[in-house]
Amino acid sequence: MDFDTKGPLLKPLLLIGVQASRMGTRKELLPFPDGSLAFEHALSSLHSALPSASTIYISLHSSSQQAGIQFRLNDPASLFTSNTPSSHEDHHYISTPSLQVILDNPAQGIGPAAGLLAAHSLHPEAKWLVLGCDYPLLPPSALQQLILEYKDPLTCFVNEEGFVEPLIGIWSPDALGKLKENVGDGNSGLSAVVKEMGGKMVKPLREGWIQGFDTREEWEEVLRVLKGVETGL
Repeated sequence: MDFDTKGPLLKPLLLIGVQASRMGTRKELLPFPDGSLAFEHALSSLHSALPSASTIYISLHSSSQQAGIQFRLNDPASLFTSNTPSSHEDHHYISTPSLQVILDNPAQGIGPAAGLLAAHSLHPEAKWLVLGCDYPLLPPSALQQLILEYKDPLTCFVNEEGFVEPLIGIWSPDALGKLKENVGDGNSGLSAVVKEMGGKMVKPLREGWIQGFDTREEWEEVLRVLKGVETGL
């Protein structure tokens, strides 16, 4: 990992995918027990993991998606100023990072690869700390674990069954270049890039951190866990 006087040279990227057909609703707008929405929780986690980042980038597929989160784009201060009080001790801490939307090309039909490649096109030399909206139990400490364990060209989490989670990872320009090459050959799979490039696969300190959800039933189970955490059970 490269560093400067402000910390690791990374750009945070939140990937908001298309509507999940099995959910019947937009994942990023699902409410948490504390009243926040899923995308707000993810933004807060990215900010806590990279408190010196002046901008958090948000990958969206369409302007209609943007309309659904525009209230937060218009007022990021109400989300960030109260989230990381301990970080105020760090003089590199930015209390209110800006939020910049990156619209990809959904007509390509290449899923989350479109969001990654749109970010890569905007800042070709950047390394990206990537987080999807599908991991409501993921704390900032999980992203900090990835930063500490990062190895070029690509590092991401892997679960106990050996399934990689490329939407919780750090992607270098070389890895994104390989993804672009693969997409040109008709392969938009993110996991393929991890394997082809010998990406570092890290087991999270707690397996539950990378628990995702694709159905309403799975979301209800996640809510039960979140409510237990909130009440200290």
